[in-house]
Amino acid sequence: MKKLILIMLSLFILSCNDPVFYSISTEVLPLKPRIAGPSSNFVELNGKMYVAARNKINCYENGAWTEFPINGRTTHLAATTNKLYALTEEENLIFPFSDEMTVESSIPIPNHTIISIFACRNILFIGTLYWHEDENNNLRETNGVWYLQEGDVTPLQITGGSFSMLCGVAGDSLNNYYLCSKDNNGIFLISEDNPGTAVLINNSADKEFTNIINLNTDSIVAMSRGGRLFRVTSGGVSENEIAKFSDNRKATSALGIWTNEIYSLLLVGRQDLTNTTTTGYTHGYVEIEFDAGTGELIGNTFNEPGKTGISSINENTHEHYASSIGKRGINYFYQSPGDGILFASLNHGVWSYREREPGKKPGEYTWNAEE
Repeated sequence: MKKLILIMLSLFILSCNDPVFYSISTEVLPLKPRIAGPSSNFVELNGKMYVAARNKINCYENGAWTEFPINGRTTHLAATTNKLYALTEEENLIFPFSDEMTVESSIPIPNHTIISIFACRNILFIGTLYWHEDENNNLRETNGVWYLQEGDVTPLQITGGSFSMLCGVAGDSLNNYYLCSKDNNGIFLISEDNPGTAVLINNSADKEFTNIINLNTDSIVAMSRGGRLFRVTSGGVSENEIAKFSDNRKATSALGIWTNEIYSLLLVGRQDLTNTTTTGYTHGYVEIEFDAGTGELIGNTFNEPGKTGISSINENTHEHYASSIGKRGINYFYQSPGDGILFASLNHGVWSYREREPGKKPGEYTWNAEE
């Protein structure tokens, strides 16, 4: 009998060391998201954070949410220095909002399908798609960019290359604007001297960029689908990457900045090419530290969250990360103003990294659906 008990105890101990058993033990119970459904990007205006899902725009300020209904499913948000804009899918219209979140007159672009909107300072950039006949009467699909400044919607002239879908915008202190074009079409520059024309910058084509972001005002980087991060200036894209993913990983279009009083991190959505037995996830994100004052990276390798003390989540919580948001595809990131909570936009709703009560120990933080 004693021998049987010892055998059973040994089997139990061995099973606890099994990777599958351990993975189950670190699982985080998913919650129903407060903001459910495919959610938009995050934007900030006047110290408040906004995100849209279905037919509502949700405003977050220091832990409190407020909802504002809108006609049609909102796919993208943008915020200039003084106005919020929402792109609706069904009506193909851009709706600007006043300070009181009342809808002003919509902004249509006739004969064009509006794909995306981005804002930089006081300019709204609008990515479009339209069909036209060429000289042989064949229908052709063409992407374009329009911009809204001081009430006028104007098409940009594109030179130096072909423009595909607008997937990101960044600006520097010299009033240059950088428009990131998806796939292999590169990055285009709008200079202060030539505001109506976007020109392809050097060494930017054929890199399959997914997004562009400011590390600070004059430090701009762009991420490629292949997991390579490049420096961007008015002179062009750096010859070599300044950081890259490890093998068998791809980058998504999700880019975000997370910071505390000690350090700053660039966050990038990731997608593994294959499932692995060691991590057990295929999505989530990775992060790399940079100097907020200079915009220079500290190191050249992206790290997985929670493995060290320099992370967007608490140290030694990597297992909980891997069993929660590490299994999810992330579309957008944002760190809210005021309380500094990190949010992520997913296909099924909005998640956040915060202390969960009840059921968690005091001070224990996890990734889960925003409650």
